[in-house]
Parts: sequence; structure tokens; C-alpha cells
Amino acid sequence: MYHTYSRLANLLGVLSLAVADQMTEAMTGVADQGGGAPAALVQIADHPRLTIEELRRRIGLSHSATVRLIDRLAARGLILRDRNQQDARATGLRLTRQGEAAARAVLAARGQVTASIVGRLPPDRQRELESLLDEMLARIPATSEDGTLLCRLCCLRDCPADRCPVELRYQELLRQGR
Repeated sequence: MYHTYSRLANLLGVLSLAVADQMTEAMTGVADQGGGAPAALVQIADHPRLTIEELRRRIGLSHSATVRLIDRLAARGLILRDRNQQDARATGLRLTRQGEAAARAVLAARGQVTASIVGRLPPDRQRELESLLDEMLARIPATSEDGTLLCRLCCLRDCPADRCPVELRYQELLRQGR
């Protein structure tokens, strides 16, 4: 028996994988490293002086994996550690000029992939899709940490906090203590 909802869910799953695969390939290429590196670069660019723990939560890695990632990015000259004399765990992270360029390249690569897919729709359908995505994304985060993790590769200037459905849900969850 044919179920429209099942087909819709299947199509959404296929589209999600296609977009994710294309973004991963594009971002890995420009960052010259995969895994959490593209997200780490974007997060540090948007939030200079993040601690290792804050970065870990934002990109969804374990503490040890985050430290190894930071070591690799620092060895490539992309990030610097601002050591805290009182507490090494509070060491802030910032990008070098080369790291800033890499973060911009990651966002540009991501943007090119998504724009090429969305650009296949006429403008009125793009606006309709944007509205549907706003509605769907506002219901996805169950915790504030989920919200932070979802936007790990977002371009903040393209989705201002006062209009971002994930950010608005994140703020709601924080007020609820979740």
C-alpha cells in the first residue's frame, strides 16, 4: 500500500543525505581537513575565545577528540590558544589570519552547495521552503545543547538571531533550564 507520508519522509531523507554529502565534500576540500575541523573553524570565528569545553559542546565531540582537533589546527597555523594563567581549562581559542580565511572558505563552500540546490526552485517556492524550514527547525531542538550543535556550521550574518528558529528555540529552552 502506498503512503504519501512514507514517500515524503523518504524523499526528505534522500535530500538530507545529498545536501550533507555535498557540503561535507566541499567544506573538507577547502578546510583541507574533515571531521570536526570545518565546524571548529566556524565556531571559533563566530565566538572568539571559546574554551575547549565550549567548543566541544558546540561541535559535538568528546573532550579528548576536541583537544586532538585543536592540536591539529594549531599545528597547521589556523588557531592560537590564549593560555589562562589561573586555569588551563579556561584557555581561549582564536583564529589566526589563515584560520579566518579558512573559516570564510568553509562558509562559502557550504553556501555554494546550498545555494545551488535551493536555486533550482523559483523565488516564490524558495520563500515557501524557507517558511516550512523555519517551522520544522523550531521544533527540532529538545535541549539548549541540541540547538547549539545544530547551528555549528551556520553563517550567523545570513540568519540573524532574532529570526533564527533554532536560536529562538535555544533561548526558550535556556529559560526553561533545559
